[in-house]
Amino acid sequence: MVLHETKIRLSKAVLLRDAFTGEPVSSAVRLRSLSGGRVERKSDGYFLFLDVGSPQFEIETESPIYQRKKICLAADAGREVEEVLMYPSPSYPLRSGCTAVRGKAAPGSILRCYVENEDSSSRLINDYKKGEAEISLYLRGGTKSVLWHIQEKQKKMGEFFRIKNFNEGMEVYHLSQSLKYAYHKKDTVISPAQETEADENGEFYLLFRQIPEEKCLLHYSYGNTGTEKSGEIEILRAKDNYIL
Repeated sequence: MVLHETKIRLSKAVLLRDAFTGEPVSSAVRLRSLSGGRVERKSDGYFLFLDVGSPQFEIETESPIYQRKKICLAADAGREVEEVLMYPSPSYPLRSGCTAVRGKAAPGSILRCYVENEDSSSRLINDYKKGEAEISLYLRGGTKSVLWHIQEKQKKMGEFFRIKNFNEGMEVYHLSQSLKYAYHKKDTVISPAQETEADENGEFYLLFRQIPEEKCLLHYSYGNTGTEKSGEIEILRAKDNYIL
């Protein structure tokens, strides 16, 4: 009798992260590959896709508290971890003082928002040069966020950016995508931001942990790549707010 050894091949490593808290997501969610293979759940939000057998494959997430989503990934034998943000749904457990924002947009549109708040803002430790893959930040008051908004004090418009593999206590962070412009540490304002995606019905839902006053101005941008629109609207603290 001849025994054949079966080798299990790693196709892709995925890290799920809560878009609201920035924390890894290990429970209350199920992942599956729509292209075959199997999924192995690890600790601290990591999932391994094994023996998918396709260079490009689609995965689907299901959860009672997060939005359902489908994502297309490229198999790379685990060389790079794919970070996937899990957006809260209306069933997400609300915390005391949380402020909700709801609305409608074209299905699949990404909505990004921020509220200027000196207590939770950040600043550059060193100047940022256009195209750099890393950014150095000082996080005031232990603020945690995966998504941020940066702008020069003299300019009204800025840009959103996402930090990869966020860990508390670091000062230099890898960017998911390099920034379009250069920024000087003395003339720059950086605010924690939130983002969500409109579901198949065009409905979106996101949360802010705290906003500084009873009424605050929410800065937002929404749409798809190349077709974003932006605006401002007043929202009320610890309430459901409807925009768009």
